[in-house]
Order: sequence, then C-alpha cells, then structure tokens
Amino acid sequence: MAVACEICGKKEIMPYKCKFCGGTFCSEHRLPEHHYCPGLDKLKARARDNQQITHQPVPEPVNSSTGFFNRRSSSSYAVPISRNYSLYIIVVCLIVFFLQKLIPGFTEFFLLIPELVFQRPWTIITSMFLHANISHFFFNMMVLYFFGPILEKKINSLNFLIVYFGAGIFAAIGHMLVSSSPVLGASGAIYGIFACLAIMMPELRVFVLFFPMKIIQALALFAFVDIVMYGSGDMIAHAAHLSGMLFGLYMGYRFKKVKNKQMW
Repeated sequence: MAVACEICGKKEIMPYKCKFCGGTFCSEHRLPEHHYCPGLDKLKARARDNQQITHQPVPEPVNSSTGFFNRRSSSSYAVPISRNYSLYIIVVCLIVFFLQKLIPGFTEFFLLIPELVFQRPWTIITSMFLHANISHFFFNMMVLYFFGPILEKKINSLNFLIVYFGAGIFAAIGHMLVSSSPVLGASGAIYGIFACLAIMMPELRVFVLFFPMKIIQALALFAFVDIVMYGSGDMIAHAAHLSGMLFGLYMGYRFKKVKNKQMW
C-alpha cells in the first residue's frame, strides 16, 4: 500500500522513515535537512557538546535562503515554550476577553468600525484580539492551539507572526471593502494560519465534526461554506474569513516555493 510523503504528498510503495523524527517521506525529502527534521536540533546540541569536549570545529548546516523566508537554525526545527508565539497570542486573547467583560466600553474602543478606521487605525490590529462571546473565543483559540505550533515549527517564529498578523490585516481590509458593519475576532488570522499549513502539509489529517479528512480538504470545505453563506446576514464576516484564507494560501505557496528551491 502506497504511503504519502508528509512534505509533498507524493505516494511511495516503499517510503523512507526518518530515524530522528519518525516521519514518513519520499526519496526527495528523506534526508533530515530536506524535511526540516526536529531531530536536527538534538544533533546540533550533541555536536556542540562534542565540540566543547574535543575543541574541534563543527560545521554549520547550509542555508541558502534569505529574508523573511529564511529558516533560522535556532527556531526552525522545534518550537520550545519560550518561542511558542501561538501560546503567547492565546494568553493575550484570554486576558483581553476578561477585560472585555470587566471594563465598560473596552470592546467599543478597540473594535474595528470601517467608517472610523482613519480616525482609529489601531483597531485594524486590536480587533484581532477581541471576541464576541465564549464560543467565538474558544473555537478560534482551539484551532490556533492545535495548528499554530505546527506551522511555527515549519516556517519559524518570525514568519509565523508575519502570516498571523498579515492574514488578520488582510481580513480586516477585505471586510471593509464590502461592509460597513463593525467587526472583531481572530478568525481571519486563524484562517490564514490554517490555509498556510494546508499548503505546507496538504496530507495532514484533521477532524471536522469528528470526520477525518486531509487538511486541504477541510480548507476547501470551510471556503465553500463561507462562499455559500456570504451575504446571508448571519452576522459572520465571511469576507474576512476568505480574505485571511487567501493571504495564508499566498504565503504558503511562497514558503513552499522557497523550500523547494533549497532542496537543489
């Protein structure tokens, strides 16, 4: 039975299993440096320890990329708690949610109102940390908790923040282009994270209402629902969802293109 590569999705009858991370990969991605194996951090740490003992120079891994898409050695292969920005964002959103309940007028001050955006430009960012109710908050943070660290591990912390806030800003702009209604929530940013991960790891298995499917299929399902429900008056910012998703798709393709170039 053919097994899909965790990076590109290519099916192989005899796939390669990485002895460091346990992942399954095709012939092109079998080497640890070609699938950004988390075990490389342990190897590098072991090499540093050996260097201290033997005083012999340890060669650094080759990294030919530059700019925002560069995978830095300190954060590319694992997401320790000190670098887990998904958790930081969840904590900030939790604090903000309590402040919304405790301080009168707090939500209204940081809410994004399209007609007032030039007088209150900060609301494009601050509205990402607000939520309408507990279910809105719980669903967004649950998705971020499960999928955010996976993406952050794949593209590094800086690029993760670029995707998150870029998708959130793009979602706000998309909403303002079609609606004058106030909007709040991290959904656009979350859609961007989910879409970017779907491009990076299309074979990743997820559960949607307890039904298992590939993450790329789940993304297509969510996009279909937003398109169908657009204009229904259900008080959900479907245009923001789709805009954040488009940004995430674009960034995912950019990251994947750069990563594929690094293979050669």
